Amino acid sequence: MTKSQYTSLLTRCTRIIRLALWLRKTIRRVKRFNSLNATERNNELVSIAQNLLHILHVKVKPEQAMPDTASMPWLTVANHVTWLDIFVLMAYIPGGFIAKQSIKSWPVLGKLVTNGGTVYINRQSRQDINPVINAIEQALHEGKNVLFFPEAYTSEGLTTLPFKAALFQAAIDADRPVMPVAIRYYDMQGQRTPKVAFVGKTTLLRSLWNIVSLPEIMVKVDFAALLNADDNKITDRFKLKTQAEDFIQARVLSDSPITSINASADNISSQ
Repeated sequence: MTKSQYTSLLTRCTRIIRLALWLRKTIRRVKRFNSLNATERNNELVSIAQNLLHILHVKVKPEQAMPDTASMPWLTVANHVTWLDIFVLMAYIPGGFIAKQSIKSWPVLGKLVTNGGTVYINRQSRQDINPVINAIEQALHEGKNVLFFPEAYTSEGLTTLPFKAALFQAAIDADRPVMPVAIRYYDMQGQRTPKVAFVGKTTLLRSLWNIVSLPEIMVKVDFAALLNADDNKITDRFKLKTQAEDFIQARVLSDSPITSINASADNISSQ
């Protein structure tokens, strides 16, 4: 990416100031959640997410219409690239997230997502799985959407990591649908970009700086048909996981440069 394709220092600083003001206002909004009914709370979550995306010049483009929200609550699953994923999803499907415990200690954002209904999971302990499954099931029974990333870790977004099946059990136990969502990030030239990825040793502040340095980020969101819906019940979490994984992986790879490179390599080797 050439220098001219980055924002100016003034633009970056302006965005960070606007983000700080958004954080301050959002923390006050989230503190009032206990006094809101479910519809009001969902509207607040959508508004919070849309405001953040606007500040960071992130434009979300749904590739097709989302299924009728009358079938909510859903267990929503998506590929995981960056902390922005949370707000991209929340702009359409408000709900609580399942997240790693370290997010709880993040400055400001940790408090925000905690008050927003996030359930934290210890990746190192299998004993932690059943309580989380029970918490997801209870939330679904209460009419709340729950969103999680079955890869468990972030990637650069050009492919997907293997999905884990355990938490899909909650949708089966609660008899609720699963909504697979594929997320793809592009730069202002319309090229897939790993610049937004929150991977490896990247810190939250470094990730934020990378994002405000991009003039514009476009996100394509693909919604699948609902799984485990009334007309297609699935009683095996591994089958449910595989169907969600197949849809998301196919969309992520559909225009990935990794796919093009592999295809070129195959053509060369076959000559």
